[in-house]
Amino acid sequence: MGAWLRGFLGNPGLYIAVQKGIGADQIRYRCLDEAELKPGERVLDVGCGPAYYLDRLPGGDYVGFDTSEAYIRYARHRHGGRGDFRCELLTGPHLRELGQFDAVLLFGLLHHLSDAQCAALLDLCARALAPGGRVISCDPTLHAGQRRISRWMSEHDRGGYVRRPESYDTLAGHRFDDVETRLIDTLGRIPTSHYLMRMASPAGGNDSDEL
Repeated sequence: MGAWLRGFLGNPGLYIAVQKGIGADQIRYRCLDEAELKPGERVLDVGCGPAYYLDRLPGGDYVGFDTSEAYIRYARHRHGGRGDFRCELLTGPHLRELGQFDAVLLFGLLHHLSDAQCAALLDLCARALAPGGRVISCDPTLHAGQRRISRWMSEHDRGGYVRRPESYDTLAGHRFDDVETRLIDTLGRIPTSHYLMRMASPAGGNDSDEL
């Protein structure tokens, strides 16, 4: 993807307009349904962007991390005291400060990270989960029988690590014993294919003593 388009999507207002224009917002709303959030639950959103979907979450503690200053600035201005927005990378010390969460959201993040980076992030997510918690991820994918436009969209995504479903499965399976998956290619105004994972039951526990 060209630098001009990366810069274009770096503008929060334009990014949100594009998301809604192509129907990508509907995919995120489908992910929120999968998270089955309840009032009062604690939510950690890694790669939250401008968090334009925050109004759809029930009341509860919300912490969002993103490395884009523009996105975080927009989220703080738009949502004010509804969330704790941090322009930082999530690290172990953050978990010691913030405690555990009922749900961790990874919307459109894993396909921007290498396998090693994904493994490190999923380990942090597992450690962040409270008992009974779940991690929800959703990323573009490539798969057999994919429509031509959908394949083009996946191949030209901003992320450099768009994977096939089995590769996402491998990443999740290394850290979670309970992984449910969905291939989503029926939402959105432009044909796209996304792979949704619901991860729970951290393998070997969540190592909460390390927090």
